[in-house]
Amino acid sequence: MTETTQIQLLKAAMILGVTLLICGHIVLAVTFASDDIGHRGFILGAAMSAIGVVLSLPTKIYLTILLMDYTERTDKRFTRSADAQSRAGDTEFKD
Repeated sequence: MTETTQIQLLKAAMILGVTLLICGHIVLAVTFASDDIGHRGFILGAAMSAIGVVLSLPTKIYLTILLMDYTERTDKRFTRSADAQSRAGDTEFKD
């Protein structure tokens, strides 16, 4: 699996997770406002919210990867990979 495929999967999971969170909140708000749905509405809203939270966890992974790439591109002293560290020389941070 290539890096671009992994990033696309992370983005899809993030979008689906946030969508489920929003839909779960809407279902809970409608259920709380009217008693027509009953306890099944609370269960459905809570389940949608819980699944949305689990699916939105890759957001943190994706943002961490973006932050690491940004730091590696902008800070010349920072080297992430072992190959780059061996090319940097004996010092931990190369000027």
